[in-house]
Amino acid sequence: MPRDFIRRFHLKVELPDAQLRFINRALNLIFEGFKWNYLDSGTQNNLDRQIASALGLRHIYRMSMEKYIEGDFLKCLQALEAFYKGVTPLGLEKEISKTIDDLLLESEVDLGIRWQQGRFIKSGAQLLDEELVNKPLHWLTGKKYENVLQPYKKGLEHFLQSQKRPELLVDVITDMYETLEALAKNITGRQDKELSANQELFLKMVKASDAYKVLLKDYIDYANKFRHALKEGEKRPALSVAEVESFVYLTGIFIRLAIVE
Repeated sequence: MPRDFIRRFHLKVELPDAQLRFINRALNLIFEGFKWNYLDSGTQNNLDRQIASALGLRHIYRMSMEKYIEGDFLKCLQALEAFYKGVTPLGLEKEISKTIDDLLLESEVDLGIRWQQGRFIKSGAQLLDEELVNKPLHWLTGKKYENVLQPYKKGLEHFLQSQKRPELLVDVITDMYETLEALAKNITGRQDKELSANQELFLKMVKASDAYKVLLKDYIDYANKFRHALKEGEKRPALSVAEVESFVYLTGIFIRLAIVE
């Protein structure tokens, strides 16, 4: 494996170089190898069209996926997600997931992402990711929580994209807030109430202790600093990746309180 080779010879690979190598391997093994091994020409063309549309690009017959991606790591991730979605109706989702997992394992350095249920998510602390990101993602997959899952997925996507576009960190905060607000509406049955109006009933119905009243109030107050328009002379707090990541985890804690599996 490339990572083993790098370690044995004490070589150093920087993240941008590792991302480019990941792109090249994806082109070799998935966008070309997997596609040519498993799909007929008509299906290949339809899949290329789906990927181009996912990237917001004009599809050109038989154009190389390399030209669509243009060496952009996030475009590559988005294209892989579209590829997975395109081959799922063909029953090939397990094969493509395994190949993507192998590519991540082969990377010379940790790329800071994980493959989960057909999507890439930005990885932080592995244990926290599993318990407070991956499990909530699984719990929200039923129809009952469809309105909750949508902003949650959107927030995870914005967090992933914030690696290249830090301005999206604000959107992660608002997406996570909307996730919890939608969940509170479902739990309380009061669909016309905002989270601030539902907070006490929500905590009562999930049987949380009084200490969580302070925690949820602070969560709401914090999010409102980014959700509402600034008053004259006001400035929003500066956001770091670590701080936004902790807000994602905190949202996962509230989801865990509300959904017992």
